[in-house]
Amino acid sequence: MEIVYFYGMDSEKAMNKLLDEDFFKRLGPTVRDCKAMGLNENGFCIYIKARDDLVEEARKLLSESPAKLLTGEEADKLIKAFKEEAEAAEAGMGALFG
Repeated sequence: MEIVYFYGMDSEKAMNKLLDEDFFKRLGPTVRDCKAMGLNENGFCIYIKARDDLVEEARKLLSESPAKLLTGEEADKLIKAFKEEAEAAEAGMGALFG
């Protein structure tokens, strides 16, 4: 399962503290500047790809945070951008070691 969240620059300190907890360290979400991912917002996007049970636990923890779950076309666009970034990184490593 894949989900994407957004949080503003003003919430960065609180979100960094939350994302530094053991659960999120093990989960390994990807955090990027939204503008770099194609979203015209001033803040950060969190991409989570994990088993359904882990995604549900992340949802519970993030529901009490300043982060907002993105849905619909906006979420689809960001998930695609995160996947393309990961594929490009894998291709680069393949070229490096291939």
